Amino acid sequence: MRRKAVSLIILLMLLTAITGGCSIVSSGGKVNWLNDWSEALSDAQSQNKPILINFYTDLCPACRQMDNTTFNDEELGAFLNSNFICLKSNAGKSTLFSRYGVTAVPTMVFTEPDGYEKQYEIASIVGYVNAADFYQAAQAVIEQWQT
Repeated sequence: MRRKAVSLIILLMLLTAITGGCSIVSSGGKVNWLNDWSEALSDAQSQNKPILINFYTDLCPACRQMDNTTFNDEELGAFLNSNFICLKSNAGKSTLFSRYGVTAVPTMVFTEPDGYEKQYEIASIVGYVNAADFYQAAQAVIEQWQT
């Protein structure tokens, strides 16, 4: 039993060391959210993918509902993870929201890989959206971005 515990501890230490430099946030959903704008921008540019920014606040019921339902959908999560660099930004703790003119949460902004300002925005969604509708919107963004 002791040998299994030691093996498990070593495995956990290795996993921590391997993922130590990564700033992926897991909010219990299927989407691999980053929480650092610089990292998201760098990844988007190097992978040539648009960025999905999920603006939220800690006290927003619709934001929690999106996390628990919409972004917890496996099919949507897989689509977003493969086609976008996904970033969660707390509008109550960051100034990024002002650069995109966000005045309400939840707001999801789709922007080009080199986009830092509103002029690079492809589309945005304000308010709660279910997984099926969000999937359709995200597909439309990809089609628009690729043309």
